[in-house]
Amino acid sequence: MLDAAAFALATGRTFQRHWIIHYGKAGIAAHDGARFVSQVLALASKQARREGGALTALWVRERASEKGEHVHILLHLPAAMRLHGRTRRWIDTAGGTWRAGVSRVRIVGGRLPSGDAAAGEAHAMNAANVLRYFLKAGSQETGKRLGLTRAGCSGRIIGKRCGWTQNIGAAARGRGGPQT
Repeated sequence: MLDAAAFALATGRTFQRHWIIHYGKAGIAAHDGARFVSQVLALASKQARREGGALTALWVRERASEKGEHVHILLHLPAAMRLHGRTRRWIDTAGGTWRAGVSRVRIVGGRLPSGDAAAGEAHAMNAANVLRYFLKAGSQETGKRLGLTRAGCSGRIIGKRCGWTQNIGAAARGRGGPQT
C-alpha cells in the first residue's frame, strides 16, 4: 500500500478525498464487502473517465464493534469532479441501501489542492496523515516498525482487507509512468 501511495504522489496524483462507507449499515453482508467496494470504485471510476480523468484510490476495510464493517477510501479524482449526490446512487447501484450515516466524504485537509506550491505541500502532508490512519489495520509489529501510534485495531475481516487501483499497482509501477 505504501508503494502504491508513493507512486501516486510521485506521478502527480495527490489524494484529495477520504470517503468512508459503513457498508454493514447499508445492508451488505461481511462476505460481500470486497465485492461491494469493487463495484462502488468501478462506478466512481466510470464517472471520472466521463469527466476526462482517471480514478486513483487506496482502500482499507475495517470492522469496529460500535461501527460495524466499513471501508476507508482515499481518492484522487479529476479536479472539478463533484461527489455530492453521486455517492448515494453508487451505494444503491452496488447493492447497498443508503440511509443516514452510511456514507461520508471529507476533503483531505479541508480544501481541494490548488496550484500554489505551499498549499500543495500542506495538502500532501494531510494526505500522508490520512494514509497513516489507514495503516492502523496492519499488525502491531508493522505498526512498531513504521512508528505508528495505532496498529492492529481494525477487527476481523472476511476476504480482502485492502487494495488500490490498477493504475498505481505493481504492474503500473513497473512501467514507471502514470497509467489511466
